[in-house]
Amino acid sequence: MPNTDFRLPAEWEPQAATLLAWPAQRTDWVSRLPGIQQEYSLFINAIAKRQQVILLVHPGSNEAGARLGELPGLKLIEVPYDDTWCRDYGPITLVGGSGGQRLALDFYFGGWGGKYAAGQDNRVNTLLARHPWFQRLKFRQYLFELEGGAIECDGRGTLLVNWHCLHARHPHLKRAEIEFELLHLLNLERIIGIDLEPLPGDDTDGHIDTIARFIDPHSIAYQRQPNAARHERLLNQLQALRQPNGQSYRLIELPLPEGVDPTLPANYVNFLFINGACLVPAYGVPADGDARDILSAALPDHHIEGIAAAVMIEQYGGPHCASMHLPAALT
Repeated sequence: MPNTDFRLPAEWEPQAATLLAWPAQRTDWVSRLPGIQQEYSLFINAIAKRQQVILLVHPGSNEAGARLGELPGLKLIEVPYDDTWCRDYGPITLVGGSGGQRLALDFYFGGWGGKYAAGQDNRVNTLLARHPWFQRLKFRQYLFELEGGAIECDGRGTLLVNWHCLHARHPHLKRAEIEFELLHLLNLERIIGIDLEPLPGDDTDGHIDTIARFIDPHSIAYQRQPNAARHERLLNQLQALRQPNGQSYRLIELPLPEGVDPTLPANYVNFLFINGACLVPAYGVPADGDARDILSAALPDHHIEGIAAAVMIEQYGGPHCASMHLPAALT
């Protein structure tokens, strides 16, 4: 079954479920458990109102079940994992096969370029492939190192990336070689990109999901940068990008979350699409409301909801980083 039978969908397309991993004692959240478990409880409840939640829990642990109770649509799966940022080690799923098949791609995950232990995270997809829920997906494993937060797709064959991040992950490869791998493995038409170094506190080397995101095939929401020179560089690069028809993209600027510790990579583009809604990071600062208002105007068919992320960002992530969407099968 070649990858050319499938395509990488946009995140606003129909979803079957959202994958998360519970922040527990055996994770980096151990010093912040009460706060992060409260945020995750709210996060999970917001998603479960609209679609199923697949929650990874450590084998033998009943922490999540006791905290969340009998939540409709919540499914717990016991697998070992190192960290909770499953955007970067969960399956990147393509759709479009005959009979509603989906192809789940299992890329190598090395802890963001070897910064953290990730042996258990890298094995999660192998274990999920054996679980009854995931029997609906066909898994395919690759040694190419790729994290879900490093790519952003419009669902029509265009991938948006930050080349700085991909070169940091593959210093032995030329850009054309990285592009070749992505085009063929993800069955894409083209790749467009910016090249911007990470902000302080960003240990992903500049994931695109902290900088700029598609909100429809013609529009890119981007995060205002904390200093004028960096902001101008980003804006110039985004303005130079072209749609397949040669037209510029509509660019939508999201505000700075002023009031958040500037050593943390806080941003509003780490939002999460779920069925009928868009969940936006909220840090308890005035710009939270401004970001939601901007996205409400840009996404009139979606309910825009703020998701508490003040504790998440203390470990340098947000709602998008903490989750992996699982697309619905095409009918």
